[in-house]
Amino acid sequence: MSTRSQSAIAAALAVARREGVSCDEPVVLREAWHVLLHLRPAPVVARVSAPPAPGGPKADDVVRELAVASHAAHGGAPVVPPSDRVDPGPHRHDGHVVTLWRYIETSGDLDAAAAGRGLRAVHEALADYEGRLPTAGHPVELAEMLSLLDDSDDVTFLQQVASTRPELDGQPLHGDAHLFNCLSSSGGPLWHDFETACRGPREYDLAALVLRDHSQGGDAAARAALRAYGEHDPELLRVCVPVYAVWVFTSFLTALPRRPELEPVVRARLEWLRDYVEASS
Repeated sequence: MSTRSQSAIAAALAVARREGVSCDEPVVLREAWHVLLHLRPAPVVARVSAPPAPGGPKADDVVRELAVASHAAHGGAPVVPPSDRVDPGPHRHDGHVVTLWRYIETSGDLDAAAAGRGLRAVHEALADYEGRLPTAGHPVELAEMLSLLDDSDDVTFLQQVASTRPELDGQPLHGDAHLFNCLSSSGGPLWHDFETACRGPREYDLAALVLRDHSQGGDAAARAALRAYGEHDPELLRVCVPVYAVWVFTSFLTALPRRPELEPVVRARLEWLRDYVEASS
């Protein structure tokens, strides 16, 4: 476990003690840019920002996630809700931001069609959210990430695609709505991980939903979710795919120094994106 993660876990446990949450058996559920920690035996999960890293998300992304997911939950959307046992936050400790969420037990395989219908419900619930959000494709963050990378053909290509991005107006969105960000529970699929929430057309979220199927093929679940989502603009979806893909693939490139095992995956995805952009021009 990295020093960054150890520090994040210590911050979560300190916040738990301060908030009166009993935690004898902390369990790391996920260790990525941020750390997800089940404060077992309490039915509470702490989401903790790691100290800022070059090209990584900002700590306040966790704050934005809490605001957006709370709004969606209050609107009746199928999302993993903030904790209702303690103050969900945001809490701050030793340079970390900690938010507290309800622990949801996973149950069975994900119902992709229900997930697609749930995503539409999320969009409906977020339509009147008035908080400030970045633009779809995160152009400011994208430019920062690209500036940190050494010059290469890949970086030049990504810069070129980014420079031709269309203007995308719209409503508040999940921002990273692929099915790995949807949890299967006994009550049905629940969307989570709203830290990259943004504003744009709904088709931008649908681009996230289908990117894996487009770039790797064979993702029947994503296709089922898209069908169940219902009415959308296929042409706008086609336009949104590279906007979302450039942001995701650039983040992969940025992560390579700490995750070198991703290199063949990144190369394959970039080759696919080159073909996609060429075919669309």
